[in-house]
Amino acid sequence: MKTRERCYTCLQEFAQQIVSLSGANGTLVERCSHLIDRLYSPSKSPTEISNRLLGYIREQTGVTDPFAAKKAMELRLALVAAEEFRSLFPRDLEGLLKYSCLGNSLDYFEGSYDVSAFRFLGNVESIRERIMSAGREALLFGDNIGDFFFDLPLIRFLESAGKNVYYAVKEAPAQNDLSVPDVELYGLRNLFSNIISTGADEVGVRKERMSGTIKALWESDALVIAKGMGNYEAISEFHDERPVIYNLKVKCKTVAEALDRSVGEHTSFIGGVYGS
Repeated sequence: MKTRERCYTCLQEFAQQIVSLSGANGTLVERCSHLIDRLYSPSKSPTEISNRLLGYIREQTGVTDPFAAKKAMELRLALVAAEEFRSLFPRDLEGLLKYSCLGNSLDYFEGSYDVSAFRFLGNVESIRERIMSAGREALLFGDNIGDFFFDLPLIRFLESAGKNVYYAVKEAPAQNDLSVPDVELYGLRNLFSNIISTGADEVGVRKERMSGTIKALWESDALVIAKGMGNYEAISEFHDERPVIYNLKVKCKTVAEALDRSVGEHTSFIGGVYGS
């Protein structure tokens, strides 16, 4: 997905927030603004630019995980919400997709776990057919730290359908995304052991940085599921190579326009080859 005009303001606000969380001052904000001016282009995806910003701020401040406190809070909220709302969603595929999407409600800039206005759009039967026609392996790209608890029932469903599921998280901190250090810190392998690394400390996934198990699964007949807007923004740049199931909450107008959805809606759909 490419940047649009409104992304410029969002990137500026994003830089200000990261600088503030990193304990730096307005001088660095100004330098980030100049960097955005140099990087901003309708030929780039939003994640491409935001990852460059993240890397630059890390280099300038030495702070590798500015979202550590926010992630700890989000994890606590997710644990409570996952338990509170689990009984509202049936254990069939549609219910599990909806529940997984609900888990994508929080982000570094907005959100809450609110089912009062929950609206879901998705072709569940097409997704079911894709699950059944794909190979035995399944790769699920995780997103925010809280998403993990809402993805677990979907993982168990896929396992019951005979899939060998890999759950991919960031190698090192990237915004409020779940990373390998978080997995170890909070003992998440006790809930699901087959957690692997994307090999990068970036939001989304870049094709040229895929390696090892991730690359092998992408290039195989494996089922691929990508969680969240960041993964959609990045992977949609090259998903014409294969089908990808996206599961997310629409949180900004740019993504809403790209998907023909409304901000606030939750959606599951197949993109890429054979996408809809």
